[in-house]
Amino acid sequence: MRLRNLLGVGLGALMLCSPATAKAASRVVIGAGNAAGGYFLMGAAICEQVNRTSPGRKLRCAVEPSSGSVANLEALRDGQIELALAQSDWQHHAYAGTAAKFTGNNRLKDMRVLMSLTASPLVLLARAGGGVARIEDLAGKRLDIGKPGSGRRAAADDLFGALGWDLGKFKLASELDESDAIAALCGGQLDAVALAGATPDRGVAAALKACKLTLLPVSGPGVQKLIEAKPYYSAVRIPGGVYPGVSASIATIGVRVILAASVKLAEQDAYAIVKAVAENLDAMRRLHPSLSGLDRKLIGTASIAAPLHDGAARYYREAGP
Repeated sequence: MRLRNLLGVGLGALMLCSPATAKAASRVVIGAGNAAGGYFLMGAAICEQVNRTSPGRKLRCAVEPSSGSVANLEALRDGQIELALAQSDWQHHAYAGTAAKFTGNNRLKDMRVLMSLTASPLVLLARAGGGVARIEDLAGKRLDIGKPGSGRRAAADDLFGALGWDLGKFKLASELDESDAIAALCGGQLDAVALAGATPDRGVAAALKACKLTLLPVSGPGVQKLIEAKPYYSAVRIPGGVYPGVSASIATIGVRVILAASVKLAEQDAYAIVKAVAENLDAMRRLHPSLSGLDRKLIGTASIAAPLHDGAARYYREAGP
């Protein structure tokens, strides 16, 4: 299915229920992301499976655009939506109350998780022939780590913190926009750039087409230390063949996309949503390359920080490993 058709499914889903059918059907809304972005695509793909497989059309799913993870979690907390797509780090902070927007009474103590979806890996790009072949080689080099508050900056800060490095470890640690960082890397003003996004990421693909670069593996004791200290990260492999000139898979780390719900979501609805996705993963993967990382073995466990919803837990128990 083409992306524009999926977007049509998502936007059209907002008006699926007529007044006559709305009384007989449960209706859930997923807070997603920008209508042209990957989160919205993922929400639309989930809703397509739910709406297609719901027995007697008793459960109807709609996707709603938003500004991203934080907005989705705030809307979930405030009862404006029933489901929220969010990065696993924000899921962790919202449930634990460890981020400013979710402290005290704003903590999402009633959040429950349905499933863990695709990963957003950290990608370290270095100029080919620049003397950087592993993360340890970045010491003393010129690196762009992204603007404060960005996903790539958070991942880079956490990685280097686990390694025991501060920004003084680098000759330069710039905070450029992604496109400017890639231009500086290809122009020789930088030695490496940290990027992050669902695979395949447009920024990574554009950089690899613009000049000769290599992807650095992100592995070793420091990386394992990070995953143990901050379990909303997980080990990820970027498959070979998804980026131009990269034939072998690359080990790295990343956060994952979590589908969260309120504890108030009916158990049978939570069960049906998980079942619709888990039993149609092949169809989901075919919709877009960014969904190719969906893994049945991981959807009930990877980077999940809040309790599973009772309906989700029941499905995973019944379905088995």
